[in-house]
Amino acid sequence: MLLDVAELAFHQRLGRLINSQGEAAFWPALAGFLREVVEFDTWVAVLFRAAQPPLVLADSAVNYAEGNLFDDYMRGLYLLDPFYGFGLGAIAPGAYRLDEVAPDSFRETEYFKRYFSRNVVEDELQFLLPLPGVGTLSLALGSKRRFSADEMGAAVLYTPWILPLMRHGARLVAAPEEPSGQDRHHRLEEALRQRGDPHLTEREVQVALLILAGHSTKGVARHLGISQETAKVHRRNLYGKLAVTSQAGLFLLFVGLE
Repeated sequence: MLLDVAELAFHQRLGRLINSQGEAAFWPALAGFLREVVEFDTWVAVLFRAAQPPLVLADSAVNYAEGNLFDDYMRGLYLLDPFYGFGLGAIAPGAYRLDEVAPDSFRETEYFKRYFSRNVVEDELQFLLPLPGVGTLSLALGSKRRFSADEMGAAVLYTPWILPLMRHGARLVAAPEEPSGQDRHHRLEEALRQRGDPHLTEREVQVALLILAGHSTKGVARHLGISQETAKVHRRNLYGKLAVTSQAGLFLLFVGLE
């Protein structure tokens, strides 16, 4: 029987990766395994958790252009991360690209300009694995350019190996802390309500958070089941109450909320 050299090399890499389970080198080895078929610049393994900041398991150590950028992410910017919201929804395990999960105007948001484009850069691919009762495990690959169709095809092809390996890799870390009962999302909603003069309505808070996440007026209307004109009225009213004139001003206000 003739053996294909490329196939043999693949199984050798896979074997070395499996053998690295239980070692500190597992996550870097997994990233290296993927680098054979997908070109990326940064990677991070993270556990998305409801009502808590994400838990970073491992990263490439060069992901963050500035330390305070990642600090801001953990303090609350993660709520604007399209993968965070998507990953904690009712999703199927698999590989997902940024444009598949992000709102229609995400690349126009201040979050994209001030954080994402400086940290992740241009595009992101995540392998997402829901873990019932725990959260959603993510292996995120960041790139300075858009991932190609061939790379996405390779990622999908590798998914049946990657997801079980991620599950085993997650067992190497301590069990995540139990929820404290202090839901950051609800705290920020309440802070927005209190910041407005007069206070924002429930609907205006919903519209504000959707705008921050990158939904256009059309997207806000579709998400909330209202007309575009009604969405525009809510946006105008909440901007007036918060004394801001743009999405950029709303973002800076959001970052300053405690």
